[in-house]
Amino acid sequence: MDKKINWGIAVDLQADVRYEPNACKGYVLDVSLGCPHHCIYCLFSPLEIRVYKLQNPKYKGDILPLRLDKFRERKEFPPAVYMCYSSDPLGNGELVQSTVKILNKLLDNNVNVFFISKGVFTDDVLQVIKKKPELMHVQVDAANTDEERNRIIEPGAPSYSQRLENIKKLSGIEGLGGLSIRIDPMLPEIDDTEENIARLIDDVSKLGVKEAVMGYVVLTKAMRESWKRNEYTKSCAEALCEKTPTISEQELFSIPFDLKTKKLAVFEEICRARGVKMSCCGCKDERYKATSFEWICHPFNRKRREELAASAGPGFHMEVEHLK
Repeated sequence: MDKKINWGIAVDLQADVRYEPNACKGYVLDVSLGCPHHCIYCLFSPLEIRVYKLQNPKYKGDILPLRLDKFRERKEFPPAVYMCYSSDPLGNGELVQSTVKILNKLLDNNVNVFFISKGVFTDDVLQVIKKKPELMHVQVDAANTDEERNRIIEPGAPSYSQRLENIKKLSGIEGLGGLSIRIDPMLPEIDDTEENIARLIDDVSKLGVKEAVMGYVVLTKAMRESWKRNEYTKSCAEALCEKTPTISEQELFSIPFDLKTKKLAVFEEICRARGVKMSCCGCKDERYKATSFEWICHPFNRKRREELAASAGPGFHMEVEHLK
């Protein structure tokens, strides 16, 4: 497929595969404009809404399921698609039905699916995954065991206990391409305590999870200032004092990199002691590429890197761009 950049969600609200340079320079597919989880740290869903509102001044900001007509007609597919870039594929009942239809077609065409969700994996979704489980690379997102924190930060998302139940269901699917917990984004002063990370890894490792993807939150300057006015998020916002080089090249702020790597090194040891591999997202902070941390957070891309390295021989070096 050509890497033609079709910015954002289409004006005609059609769900379809598009190349997105800000998503690991890969192909993405959304199921909705807006996301019912309403996570207060989200950069992408509010951006899509603002762009769409500029094109459609009468739009009031409602969550709109995307139509599948264009996707149903698609004949050509990339090797992998990320669901979803600016929404959650399991956001609510209506969106889940779209996701089931999309997954059926992607798997029928042997497309690897990077599937990241906070939502509930219903029986109909699990049945589709079981069709070709080796093509499904699932990451269940949970950054804190505290339900009150999750209610404040991710007000529309399922509870932590529901997300653990998702992992339990998924771990029973034989041949699944990948199952990870995604502890991302972590909020400094709220999520990044050794106690919280240890509880998370204890819980998921008992359910068979072998990898944890960890990353710190990045916020725009405006979001950071807004968080400073909220008593719950104030200390977190004040810790986000360093501009962070991300794949988007936007002005985004996170905690100082030296502190970030020290914290992650401690969390890596917590993971290792429980038989869990830790990885990070090199797109959210490109400086990870110069560390010993695994900085490709999608196992499909990592596998391709290893295959290319084996065929290239000694001295092989590759950046993410060469994976696409």
